[in-house]
Formats: sequence, C-alpha cells, structure tokens
Amino acid sequence: MFLQNEKFTNFTHEDLAKALAIVNIFETSRPIGNFTACVVLGDGAGVSYGISQFTHRSGSLAKVVERYLATDADAGRAKLRSSLPLLKKTSVAAIRMLAADAAFKNALRAAGRTPEMQRVQIEAAFDLYLSPAIEVCRRYGFREPLSLAVVYDSLNHGSWERIASRVRVRRSSERQWIADYVRKRHLWLTNIPRLAATNYRTRFFLGEIERGNWALRLPLRVHGYRLTADKLPTISAPEPKASATTDIQKAEPETGIFDGIHEAAEEVRTRADSVKSLWATVGGTAWQAVWAAASALLEIPREVWIVAAVIAGVLVLAYIYRQTLLGRIREEKCRT
Repeated sequence: MFLQNEKFTNFTHEDLAKALAIVNIFETSRPIGNFTACVVLGDGAGVSYGISQFTHRSGSLAKVVERYLATDADAGRAKLRSSLPLLKKTSVAAIRMLAADAAFKNALRAAGRTPEMQRVQIEAAFDLYLSPAIEVCRRYGFREPLSLAVVYDSLNHGSWERIASRVRVRRSSERQWIADYVRKRHLWLTNIPRLAATNYRTRFFLGEIERGNWALRLPLRVHGYRLTADKLPTISAPEPKASATTDIQKAEPETGIFDGIHEAAEEVRTRADSVKSLWATVGGTAWQAVWAAASALLEIPREVWIVAAVIAGVLVLAYIYRQTLLGRIREEKCRT
C-alpha cells in the first residue's frame, strides 16, 4: 500500500499496518484486502466492495466511486457514472436495484484492477475509518496497538459510539476500558441474530487480551489466517484530517438502521408485557366480580366462593409477577 507522509501520531507504521491487516482479514480474508471483491450482503446493506467492503447503504461506496470518477481512469467509468445518482440514494428500492445490476458490479470489479481505484480505496479506508480511529485514540488517551485495532474494527464494522457509551470504566485505565468494551461488544454481536456470525472479530480481540498481547506481537492467528511480518501491508500514512471526528458518525450506519429496529422490537415487547399485565389485572377483577354475583344468585356457600376468589387472585398475581420478571430479563439483555 502506498500513501504519503511519514508522520502519524503516537502509533508507528507497523501499528497501523497491523490494524489494517487484521480488519482486512476480517473483511476479505486477506491482510492487504481484495480491491476487486464485490458481493451483495444479505443484511440489507446492498453491494459491498473492495478492501474495506464499502457498502451502498452506509454511503461509503458512493464516496469511493465519486473519488474514482475524479481520476483519469477509464475502466468501468461510463457505467459507474450513470449509476452514481442511484448509488447516492440509500432507499431499499435503490439498494435492491444496484444489487441486482450485474453490469454495475462488473464495472466495480474492472475498476478495482486499476492503480487509480486501488489508491482511492486505500485513501478512503484511511479517511473514513483509520484516521477517525486514530483520532478517537488520541482523545481517549489510548496508546496500545491493540486498542487502535479494536477502535478501527468497530468504526469499520459499525456502532462504535453505541457500545462505547455503555462502558463505565475510566478511560485513564486503558486496558480495563478496552477489555470491558470488547466484552460488551461481543455480547451485543452475539445477541443480535443477524450479527452473531461476526463475533469472531471480538473473539480474536478477547483472545489477545487474555494473552496480554497489547502490542499485537507477531505472528497472529486472525480468523484462521496466520499473520506474519512479511504479510503486513506497506504504508506511508497521511496526517489525520481535522474532520476525522465527523467521519465517525458517517461510518456508524453500517448497523445503525437494524439496531434501531432491534431496539424498537424490544420496546414493543416491553409495552406488550405491560398491556398483558394490565389486562390480567382487569380480567382477574372482572372474574372475581362475576363469580361473587353468580355465587349469590346460585346460593353457593360463602366459604366456597371466597376460596375460589382467593385462588383466582393468587393466579393473577403470579401472572403479573411473571410478566414483570420477563420484562426485567429483557431489559438486562438490552443493557448488555
């Protein structure tokens, strides 16, 4: 990989290369990534492309295509230019149309073989994900290579801010903070069905934390790939941009839309529990009233209908307790 300028914050070029390689392996099974990789994701993100798997839904693929069209390269240009307006739209219809457009995907693959697109992808990966990750580490005071890789992976994969806000450890305790963050992210990924298959990312980081490998000493076994020094990408990194913090928010939508749906579903369940408890109370009270009236009309002994009423009341209370307990369990799951 080739980028310009030799100075880049507290992290060395090897630290940056390790973070890039680890996330590239997560995304494409290669430490340098696959510039022509083009697939359609099954989670609604649409076309996913290149070394960092820039997606339609997140808007990152549109940024990559725009940068490529600003170069002089010809490969796939006509099709990519005509598809750009649709690519900038992130509606379900637009995502489905381009996902089904074989000519668009072939144009991306053709462009990925050019040095211009390869440079564009590298620069976009830095601008959209790695540069914001370095800025986060600077603001938090993080200096460990493993911390950088964790933040970079989270910004690339999505929902960094969502999980980071749940960590209650002081940032000055970097290792404890990162360990708590990774544990929370692992539980979050595992408990969302559409993301559960990606928890190999957090399993890797948890393993290195357990080994105390905060420097990410090589070799590393990353998702089945043996990463050694000779397999690291060669980079000369640019200065982080002042706008890096705003790019973090742009990286979030990878999972944000479905996270909102997931949380809305939890809220509906909670409300449903409350409604069930309310109707159980109303139903139990009505039943007791009907039973008392029927007992008086049928001249059933007072002892009999009182015992029946008490039993009905106990059952109602037991049901309400069950619904309350289930609600608390779901709430705890949402917090973790």
